[in-house]
Amino acid sequence: MDVKEENSTCSPISSLYCNLKIRFTGNLNDKNLGSLYKCSLCNECHLAGFNHDAREKAVGKSLITRHITEISNNIMQSGNSYGITAKKEGNEQDRIETLLFRGCTPIYKTPEILTSAESLLKSKDIEYDVLGNETCCGNILFNLGDIKSGNEVVMKNIEKFKAAGVKNIITICPGCYSAFNKYYKGQYGFNPQIILAVDLLDKSAVIKGDFKIQDPCHAREKSHDVRKIIPNAGNKSVSPCCGAGAGVMAHDKSVATTKARKTVNGGSKKIVTYCPFCYLNLSSVNTDKVSDIYMLLAETG
Repeated sequence: MDVKEENSTCSPISSLYCNLKIRFTGNLNDKNLGSLYKCSLCNECHLAGFNHDAREKAVGKSLITRHITEISNNIMQSGNSYGITAKKEGNEQDRIETLLFRGCTPIYKTPEILTSAESLLKSKDIEYDVLGNETCCGNILFNLGDIKSGNEVVMKNIEKFKAAGVKNIITICPGCYSAFNKYYKGQYGFNPQIILAVDLLDKSAVIKGDFKIQDPCHAREKSHDVRKIIPNAGNKSVSPCCGAGAGVMAHDKSVATTKARKTVNGGSKKIVTYCPFCYLNLSSVNTDKVSDIYMLLAETG
């Protein structure tokens, strides 16, 4: 491991320090902001709330890092956090009762997961449609502390969903699932049923093999159901967090990579995720040792 990786860590104490400093002085320097955004908000240290509060206060005082500006501009201009030209496909005008909200990462970074998930839903005769003008759910903006931009995204999406008559939303990404439950439900008269696609999988289908499971930060409550499908994986998550969430990958990729390497190389068993972003980060260091639950089920039929 090189020196850069050894120093690319997040200290829980920095979250508390930054929170107190901005409360009392109203300011954070570049070093403070750098350490503040190395946190993935997994809350293993129980100080994520202090970190997030400091982020909100920092953004409110226009103490904004490069990656926040970049991600916000990407979402506002391209409709996704990666700044990739949006793919125009799907339903833009007809009524949609059940929407498959595909998410930025499945569409633009892990299409193999999206293809597998859609194949599984269709095999179960689950009727859904997609929006051709789908745009980011905004979860990343809230995690970065940019509440104003996040609320703007929520309002625009709700207007779009209500116009289409959406009553049910299926998500592939746990981050989107969390966002819809936390920031959308009950807002502006919009109260859809939110479903994580893993809940629609056939619980009688069993994946055989020697696997361990990486539970995502945003859907840990689904871990019991996932283990019905992968019964020999054990109850403990490989790691409390993949290390890339809450903007860490965009802010300091070495932090995300270091965490991924420790997680993937920490054992001999293949790791299975049910989060596209966990898959994206973990598979970046070793594609052979990481898979996704939708991909595995699609492969086994």
